[in-house]
Amino acid sequence: MPIRNVVFDIGNVVVPWDPKGIARRALGDERVDAPGFAHPFAGSDVWLAVNRGEHSLAEAKPLFVEQHDLASEEIDALYQELMESMVLLDGTVPLMRELKAAGLRLFAITDNVHEIVAYLKDRHDFWTMFEHAAVSAELGVLKPDARMYRHIIEEGALEPGECLFFDDVPRNVEGAEAVGMLGRVFTDAARARADLRDLGVRLAAAA
Repeated sequence: MPIRNVVFDIGNVVVPWDPKGIARRALGDERVDAPGFAHPFAGSDVWLAVNRGEHSLAEAKPLFVEQHDLASEEIDALYQELMESMVLLDGTVPLMRELKAAGLRLFAITDNVHEIVAYLKDRHDFWTMFEHAAVSAELGVLKPDARMYRHIIEEGALEPGECLFFDDVPRNVEGAEAVGMLGRVFTDAARARADLRDLGVRLAAAA
């Protein structure tokens, strides 16, 4: 089947996702390297709950204080650095524009929190290129749960075999393949272009 739809993860595909780097920049190396320090955004129970939409960032703050032995002002610094880290990675948005120009439909599947999605929509203009987005905080589940992928298939009335999913995490790519999508591990936009070319997608130059 030809590729007619390209589905993007967001973290480490469109914008960086570096929870340990966020903690170092917000709190400093000495604090992060102290014995017993637990990275609050690196797969912690609280962070996963926020990603499932069970808590807002504001509601999660006292939980981070309690469970990670962090001061309130440290959480504030982490939240500020978290948002400031959401810059565009080189090459992905231009690739998205070229795909749109070539007539392909674009979608997103992302483990993400409400506040980050709102920030990305306000700060950058790429989100409007997605016809639909499966956001974990809205659906209450995380990749590679099949419901994340099926949401896009159902919302877009898509044929899974005509969809290519890019994600930086191999198990999330495997989750897409389990529902019939094609999947490729994303490393950078140049590799993604090569993957698309290998699958027969011809790109038109963006206007």
